[in-house]
Formats: sequence, structure tokens, C-alpha cells
Amino acid sequence: MGDPRGSRPTVMHEVPGADLVIDEVHADSSSEYVSIVNRGQIDQPLTGWVLASLHGLEVFQFPEGTVLPARGRLRVLSGEGAGPASQRDLLWTRQSVWNNRSDTAFLFDDRGHEVTRFTYPRPTVRESRVPKRKILMRERDGYHLQDWDELVPPGKD
Repeated sequence: MGDPRGSRPTVMHEVPGADLVIDEVHADSSSEYVSIVNRGQIDQPLTGWVLASLHGLEVFQFPEGTVLPARGRLRVLSGEGAGPASQRDLLWTRQSVWNNRSDTAFLFDDRGHEVTRFTYPRPTVRESRVPKRKILMRERDGYHLQDWDELVPPGKD
């Protein structure tokens, strides 16, 4: 007998054995994209996960049931010329999201904890030292980024 409440999507943080990274942000045309790769050996469910831009704090919530297979890649598309080219492409918006000169793309798990980031064209000297890990907070008035160390005491992550 099944769950009387109906089926529920799998929502979880990064699975041991998965290894997600943002490996590219293409932002200088009418068809933008962020490429996310799972370098691990285990599939990663992305239900409840969020991709966000630092400039403007634009937020994309992954559709329910999205899974990034082991050794797989997916792209999140935006911009006026965006159109999925494969089943591994997700359309975010027809609006431009990414700053052409520089920005940072963040991937957050279902709890809002930063999993990975990609800064382009390259991290500043200050960021390349030890970037502060971020938490994405969802509040009534929208999303807000906070530094991890302001919310989580040392040794509690």
C-alpha cells in the first residue's frame, strides 16, 4: 500500500558520492547559460535546490523531480535567445540574468546551504583567499544572502 498523502519529491542535500560543481557561466550573448556537472558516482536529486546570481540576486528553483545523474551535466538557460537544445537543458527565463562583465553563480541545496560557486571572469584577489561560504535565506520579502559564519557557529556545519 502506498503513502496515503500521495507521492512526494525527493528533497535532500548533496548525497555522499555526488560532487556538484558549476563549471561554466556563459553570459555575453542573448542566450546565457550556467553549466552544472556532477563529477561524482551517485545521482543527485535537485528538487528544492536553487541557482542564484550575486548581482541582482536572481533565483532559479529547480523543477520538482530534477536529477543530475552521476558524471552528468545540465544547463540552466536564460536570455532572449534561450531555448533548450537537449533534455539536459532547463529554461529559467527569457530575461537576461547574468552580468556580462562579472558575476558569481551560486548553487544552494534544499536547506539554502552553498554547495558550489563560480565567479567570472575570475575571482578577485580578496575572493581567491578564502571566500566566505553563503546561506540563501528565504523570507517574506524574497531571498537574501548571508555569510555562513554569521549564522552557524564554528564546528556546527
